[in-house]
Amino acid sequence: MTERAATAAHDVGFTRPWSGHLQSVDRALGLRDLDGAKRAWESAHLAAVESLSWEGLIATGHAWLRIGGATGARHTAEATARRAYFAALYRACRENSFDGILHAAEAFHDLGDREVVEECLGLAELQVDGEPTRKRLSTLESRLRGAPEADSRPRADGVAR
Repeated sequence: MTERAATAAHDVGFTRPWSGHLQSVDRALGLRDLDGAKRAWESAHLAAVESLSWEGLIATGHAWLRIGGATGARHTAEATARRAYFAALYRACRENSFDGILHAAEAFHDLGDREVVEECLGLAELQVDGEPTRKRLSTLESRLRGAPEADSRPRADGVAR
């Protein structure tokens, strides 16, 4: 690994302390080590909560859905993912993060929660500060509002329902 690559990896680990734990989740899932995946997820979630940013909470919500899919408990996993997504939405709003609100909208869309998606889109509207953000919001609104029902869409873990 070059010095630049090592520095970049260190910076990501520093600014995203949950990322290494999420890699461990995926490695464990690849080995079908569900207990190891859950332990790594707990570490990732704790790091995400401690980080005070929205990104880690969205990422850990997605990871929990992958774990739920691997255990055949996707439906049960959605409640934990939903809590992580709501916490991320709260943090994104607190930070006035347009990107964070859009990511939360997409996460709730993946859960099939149209009502919360609409709330997120309304919150994002409040963050629009020019034509580029207006266009991004409009594009996302079209995609999320025009999507088929949740049962026929791919899940957050990429597996068809």
